[in-house]
Amino acid sequence: MRDGYVYEPGRSRWTTATGWLMVISALGAIGCALARFPPVAPLRAELALAGAAAFFAGCWAVASYLARLGPLEKRPTAEPGEPSRVLPWIFAAAVPLGTAAALLLVLTGSSEHARHLEQLEQAGYSSHEAVVVRLTGEPECEPATSDVPEHCSTDLVLRIPYDTGTQDVEMKAHRTREAPEPGWELTVYYAAGHPEFGVGTESPTDQTPLWLLIVLAVAVVPWFIIPIFIVKSQTDPERLHALRRFRPGIHLPALAILLTGVVLLLPTALEFEVAGFHRLPAAVAALAPALAMRSVVRRSRRLRT
Repeated sequence: MRDGYVYEPGRSRWTTATGWLMVISALGAIGCALARFPPVAPLRAELALAGAAAFFAGCWAVASYLARLGPLEKRPTAEPGEPSRVLPWIFAAAVPLGTAAALLLVLTGSSEHARHLEQLEQAGYSSHEAVVVRLTGEPECEPATSDVPEHCSTDLVLRIPYDTGTQDVEMKAHRTREAPEPGWELTVYYAAGHPEFGVGTESPTDQTPLWLLIVLAVAVVPWFIIPIFIVKSQTDPERLHALRRFRPGIHLPALAILLTGVVLLLPTALEFEVAGFHRLPAAVAALAPALAMRSVVRRSRRLRT
């Protein structure tokens, strides 16, 4: 009892099956989050896979209990057989990629925004040329800098040829490369058959430029990929092999931490607020994989391998 083990874990085809189903479901949830599938809440796929991982974790614990070897309170020893070559990589990847997935959920778009974009697309919201009728304010021009080219901001009125008739629409702080004049044609966005959607200066469905995605990938991705190789190099294959069998003193605290992380993701995944927040809990949940690994490492030192 002093060492925290209440029985010597056993092995059966059920412990193997439920253990791998737990791992595959958890990796599937992480993969869906990293691939942004779906890209907006509610995140049904991630929740279904995370729920499946929790369910199979419970099945794994039950199967391990039923396969226990006895006698009670006997210190477990390392399992015979060759250590898995795959398991260390899974263990090493789970922490950084799980952290990245949780952080990515913080940036998940809302379902309301997705519905709005769908409505705009169905209404034919796209770019058109509109004529400047008059200026309603003096252009305020800014010189070029290293980051921003020269531009002017002007209050003006545009003539918009809607299907229901031409309307003059006032635009505040419309940005142009030069100071505009009456009679100019400017590119704006609107739906010709739906004046209620208004007039905009940028496409609401613009995708992130490819060059920016490349820069972000080069700057951010290595911070989550490099730790995989660092953790893998520090992993003891024999000790990890011994951890394949459920041991309450080691696995229950780690599973509790991971389950808490999943619960903290629910406000973002299902779009509801807790104490006025729905994205902040997801940022806190990003700590769960590292805390769970720390718990496993610290408690597994009592194992003889």
